[in-house]
Amino acid sequence: MTQDLLRATPFHARAGEANRLNRWENCNGFTLSSSYGDPHGEALAARFGAALADISWHWRIMLTGARVAEFVSRLVTRDVARLEPGMALPVLWLSDGGGVRGAGTVARFGQESFLLVSEQADAGWVARAAQLYGVAVQDLTPEQGVLSVVGVTAGKVLAAAGLDTNIAPLGLRKFFWRGLDVALSRFGDGYEVWCEPDDALIVWDRLVAAGAPFALCPVGQTALDILALESGVVRPGFDFTPTSDDFASEPSPQSLGLASLVDREHIFNGRVATAGPAKLLIGVLLPSEMPAPHAALTLAGRAVGRTLGSLYSPALRRAVALAVVDAAAAPGTDVLVNGRLCRIAALPFLPVPAPIVPATENPPASV
Repeated sequence: MTQDLLRATPFHARAGEANRLNRWENCNGFTLSSSYGDPHGEALAARFGAALADISWHWRIMLTGARVAEFVSRLVTRDVARLEPGMALPVLWLSDGGGVRGAGTVARFGQESFLLVSEQADAGWVARAAQLYGVAVQDLTPEQGVLSVVGVTAGKVLAAAGLDTNIAPLGLRKFFWRGLDVALSRFGDGYEVWCEPDDALIVWDRLVAAGAPFALCPVGQTALDILALESGVVRPGFDFTPTSDDFASEPSPQSLGLASLVDREHIFNGRVATAGPAKLLIGVLLPSEMPAPHAALTLAGRAVGRTLGSLYSPALRRAVALAVVDAAAAPGTDVLVNGRLCRIAALPFLPVPAPIVPATENPPASV
């Protein structure tokens, strides 16, 4: 029986040099550093300086065609046809029965082109649906390198490297950067730098050199997992398992506390199954360092919800979890999780500090 081979990202050579403890993991078929040393220290780096992470493993497809706006709007739970080029929205896409197949970001590149980014691939479903609209699908995942730069000094790092950081959240811009064609986006908590694979090592070296005065350090996937959880981000494959059944009704957006990513007046695939009461997405502060993923929450002997992903938070010095609960379980309420008394908290637990954006005279530009 053959096995799929793991692929290296365009930044693997630099990651390998920095990963002296040889800690690796498989992310979407790519070899990624789990950590470069202390993962908890790496998660804290974004709160006091800046963190550099390889996110080339994120699934990215370009959708193009005369009916692409119509197709993408029908595919996802928000009306992306209203997006201007260079802007993006967080979205879900559902099965015919209303079950969540995926979660990610849709960015508009042009009048007839959109980019879909997610941590989990759903290539077959999207490709089959695109054929109905005459939309071409191009998988960019192996054709690009992407670095995430997050933290309070992230903007200063990029500015010192010669990149204009005057870009709005959920924005995207292209640059000619000292001989290289790159793009800069703000889809997450910081910035993402997109480049050609052959330019990846140059991009890494430039950012590391520029970041030295601003406490920039490379971080692995474990630190990114911690930061996402502390920020209250629900992620496919970590907090929930997306459905691969074309007609499944679960997990629904309501059951995951993601009703805010559904435009109810918008017509999209699986919409008929998204009516009804929604769970609340909240945080749970656990009483020790021991995580409690996918566990039941009880209040006065009655089940009121369940946890999603759970990890130890070095910033809060305790384990935390995301959870979906009934409306009755409000922040500040004490609940039992695996027999332990825990407290419900509002999200985010502790957002990643917004990057300080250096002043610039250049106005934002579109793609």
